[in-house]
Amino acid sequence: MSGFSIKYPFLIIVACLVVAIVGTVTLVRMPVDLFPPINIPVVVVATFYSGMPPQQIETNITNPFERFFTLASGVDHIESRSLPGVSLIKIYFQPGTNADADLSTVSNLATADLRRLPPGTLPPVVLKFDASSLPVCLITLKGQGLNEVELHDIGQYNVRNQIANVPGASVPQPFGGRYRQIMVYVDPLKLEANQLSPMDVVRTVNESNLILPAGDVKIGPFDYNLYTNSQAPTAKFINSMPLKTVGQSSVLVGDVGKAVDANAIQTNIVRVDGQASVYLPILKQGGDTNTIAVVDGIKEALQHLVDIPKQLVTRVVFDQSLFVKTAIANLLREGSIGLVLTGVMILLFLGSMRATLAVFLSIPLSALTALLAISAGGGTLNTMVLGGLALAFSRLIDNSVIVLENIFRHLEMGEAPEGACRHHHHRHRFFSGGFSLRRQPLPFRGSRHGRDSCSVRFLHRRDDRRPAVLRQAHQET
Repeated sequence: MSGFSIKYPFLIIVACLVVAIVGTVTLVRMPVDLFPPINIPVVVVATFYSGMPPQQIETNITNPFERFFTLASGVDHIESRSLPGVSLIKIYFQPGTNADADLSTVSNLATADLRRLPPGTLPPVVLKFDASSLPVCLITLKGQGLNEVELHDIGQYNVRNQIANVPGASVPQPFGGRYRQIMVYVDPLKLEANQLSPMDVVRTVNESNLILPAGDVKIGPFDYNLYTNSQAPTAKFINSMPLKTVGQSSVLVGDVGKAVDANAIQTNIVRVDGQASVYLPILKQGGDTNTIAVVDGIKEALQHLVDIPKQLVTRVVFDQSLFVKTAIANLLREGSIGLVLTGVMILLFLGSMRATLAVFLSIPLSALTALLAISAGGGTLNTMVLGGLALAFSRLIDNSVIVLENIFRHLEMGEAPEGACRHHHHRHRFFSGGFSLRRQPLPFRGSRHGRDSCSVRFLHRRDDRRPAVLRQAHQET
């Protein structure tokens, strides 16, 4: 390789320029994450039936789905959980299968088996499980004078819609707060007195709270669409809905109970600094998304929120990008310190600015070449890659010092620069790799300094053309 570089110097210069330019562009565009992407072909199916106990969920929903999902090809095993009103099924596929094809297959099977489920079951939600889809940050919402219902509505309908357009971000529904809904509280004794049941109230509210198209009417040159709007604008209008007619009078909802603008039963509570709050988890979409770009985009979107109360306070309480930024900063700092110290050492002991410049160029070019190979293989810039580069920098620095010192030694012995490079390549091509293992103990019988003796003999076993310091050290050992 040294002979080729000496024979074609301009080709080597162009190759270094290409690596520097393309490697820098690749480094800027590489996805940055905390861990490398983990491709696990897993599909999750969630089915909801409000109010159904876990035993019935398992018998009527989970078991039929599990038997039906075995028709999919490449299934490794299936895990399931039956909770009150929820059926969760995880289908694990064989490694190496296409996760998108698995998702399509399970979705088709779930849709085909929907007609066998109990009436009233909501259509199943089929999602691809990604091990890298972890929260990259959490956003908390709080404010003086805002109750939990208002915080939940602001988080779900205002904040969530405005930050969901950040590239690479996925924003689930908020946690905490209270979900607003109209509740109709009925008196069992009044229902029994009027010979009604709770289902009569449910059917009446559903059938009376509608918007139905009523056709159109043409008046002159205009054609108007007509609608029958019977939706209740407020909760008190529900109290006026008739349940049944007895003689000349009607039994209204207000006669057996009352409708209240309230909230659903609260299942989770969020407190920040002792104050009622709501938080929004921000997930990544896929393993090739830049964590730092997603978090920075979320923070930028939070600064430009519109149509929110003035007292609302938004804050990022968890930021996973800080770990990645810290790892990158540590790598740059340690690499810079090692590079500067190496350059200073070469400049002081060899007295050559050209050799110092060669070290300053060789190490960054080697790192960019490694990043090009990682990017070509579909990798990301994560803490494991950064840790490997940090370990590789030490070996690069050691090898650079060894190569330059041996070249200068041959130059001091009177060889031409081209000959010194070729002579170094043929005689010391194995030493750079062995020098990296110099800290391993190599005991030799009869020698207290066996490791040093071995190193000297390995370098100079063919001739005795060596500096006086090395010759004296060899004689002493």
